[in-house]
Amino acid sequence: MTELPGQNAVVIETTLPGWLPELDGTIVGGDLLRGWALSEVWRIRLDGVTRKSVIAKRGIGELAGEARRYQELVVPLGIAAPRVLAEDGSGVIVLEDLGGDNLEDRPTAEGYEQAVRVLARMRAESALRLAADPALAVGLRRSTADLVASAARAATAMVALRPDLAGALDDPIRAMTRRLEQLSSEPATIVHGDFQAKNLLHIPGGGIVAIDWSDAYVHPHLGDLYLLLREGRKQGRIEGVRMDALAEIFAHDAGTDLVTVADQLVTGGLCWTMNALRWVVETGVHAVPVSRQWIDELVTDLRELAERH
Repeated sequence: MTELPGQNAVVIETTLPGWLPELDGTIVGGDLLRGWALSEVWRIRLDGVTRKSVIAKRGIGELAGEARRYQELVVPLGIAAPRVLAEDGSGVIVLEDLGGDNLEDRPTAEGYEQAVRVLARMRAESALRLAADPALAVGLRRSTADLVASAARAATAMVALRPDLAGALDDPIRAMTRRLEQLSSEPATIVHGDFQAKNLLHIPGGGIVAIDWSDAYVHPHLGDLYLLLREGRKQGRIEGVRMDALAEIFAHDAGTDLVTVADQLVTGGLCWTMNALRWVVETGVHAVPVSRQWIDELVTDLRELAERH
């Protein structure tokens, strides 16, 4: 475990979890920010010289790999993100607390526009670094075969739960496979994997920073922008005209045209939605029972995406 300087922390009558590592300063309290069966996130308040609070996270299963993503992707690619202060190799990670609200709690048109620009810049800069060093993040690079195999797993697990949906993913998997093969000549870049409002932080002084990198990997697809637009539209967080302009903002900042972005959004949408469905049917239905209710919507989204040309 990587520990912080000053390991004589004293805990003062709290109900904090027992998995917290040693911290730099006296723990004076904590707030549970997220408490799921597979993931906990706490803001730990400290009476310390260096900092007044940190973010402590514990992930289980697929959500236990955030420290690895920092080591192999976020830090080498120079991506703006909270710094890792400690980690123990078993899914516990301590990050600096940047403060501020996330884009879900404080949705603004300007925040969404900043998030799109951050994504365009992050993808462009990451593509250059990954091309310059093919060995970088080699274990986190995903191929067409990897993504298609994940889709096949989704179909198998889904039918085991819902025999009435047998064959429902046939067309989406064919469309996704075809589109990924067409995308194979595009430069590999960073995929955050969960690029939505709850993971986009307004930071003091302005700007947006992406947090929660536990799903990140390397691939060209544009699932991150698809997810941001999907959630923004479904929640109606900003005025519709401003939301509709986000794809154009991305195209401008990425140095491409809107037609290409629209096409790549379909490919990215198939990739993100298929992975979300795989997680639900393999893991979510057991760990987060309410996720069973998401299956029909995800299948409908996949079938609609498969019909787009």
